[in-house]
Parts: sequence; structure tokens; C-alpha cells
Amino acid sequence: MAGASLLTRIIHAADPHSTERHTWRDQDLETAITAHLKNMLNTRQGSSLTCPDYGLMEVSEVLHEFPDAIGLLQRSIKNSLQQYEPRLKNVQVRQLRNDAAQSMVLEFEITAQIQFPDGRRQQLRFGASVDHSGNVKMG
Repeated sequence: MAGASLLTRIIHAADPHSTERHTWRDQDLETAITAHLKNMLNTRQGSSLTCPDYGLMEVSEVLHEFPDAIGLLQRSIKNSLQQYEPRLKNVQVRQLRNDAAQSMVLEFEITAQIQFPDGRRQQLRFGASVDHSGNVKMG
């Protein structure tokens, strides 16, 4: 099963009659969390009917409030992660100093701890760049 595709592993994991058992490796969990963060932060609040506060605030609405927009975006990122990514604990978001006024890109560093199913915690650090259109790149 080592060479099996992710889809095959998911099908086996979802089949209650399967005799094969797989556990998530630490890297798999980090990858899943990173993918979720990228999707969530590229979703605008109000896009989800069932969770209207899911995602990032509309960046174009706060850019005219620069430099206060930095703090607003920082809080929006942190609140979204705390609310909608329960696998992360102790979330901190800080703006990295750059010449945002000229580049029109805000850089943030996100630090948190992953809460693994077995109770272990591991420190994580992500980079997030938000451009003037609100597009977020994770790095």
C-alpha cells in the first residue's frame, strides 16, 4: 500500500470493513492544515451562508484606512484561524515590517501549535502575504 494514491488511502480509511489501517503522519496533518488555511484566507467573509464570518475580511474595504488596515487584517486572520481551525492552538499573527505602502503587499507571520490526535503539540510557523486585491499566498 506504500505506493497507493491518496484517493485509494482515503477510500480504504472510509471503508469500515477494510482491514487496512493507516495513521496520519505529522507531515500529512501539516499539509492538510496549510491547504485549509490557504482556502480559508482566500475566502471572503459573507461567502458562506451557514458561517458568514468564515474567511478573511474584504481587504478592499479597509485599504483606505491604512495604516490601521494592518491591525484590522491581522485580527481578521487570527480570529478566522481560532474560530475555524481547531487543530491549531495558541495562534499568533504579527505583521512583518516591509514597505507595504509602496509594494501594496502586507506580510504576516503566523505561529501556532498543532494539536495532534494523540495529544502531542508541535510549533508551526507560516508566512502569509496579502496583496491589494485580498489574494493570500501562504509560504
